[in-house]
Amino acid sequence: MSSDSHHRWMSDFLEEMGLPARAEFQGYVLFNLEQNTFIATSKRNPQTPHQQQVKPCAWAHCYPDIMHASDAASGLGSEYEIRALFRLDGRHLSCSV
Repeated sequence: MSSDSHHRWMSDFLEEMGLPARAEFQGYVLFNLEQNTFIATSKRNPQTPHQQQVKPCAWAHCYPDIMHASDAASGLGSEYEIRALFRLDGRHLSCSV
């Protein structure tokens, strides 16, 4: 989603993070501090989604809002932090929130 479609807070957030206005917010991701990896999910079986850890943030599972990410982090443990995921010029970037 482009920051143009967001409220004023998104442009303020981008400015605070030092990102240009063309950065696209992708959602929130979970980062494992101890493993230096992101959480990805696979829905092979919809009843029991499989989670794995991946290095590039582009492969991380995106949560649409911070409450979903917070709930997921609470279930996984304290070694996970919530990060905002952006796409900028074909690359992905995550920032702690």
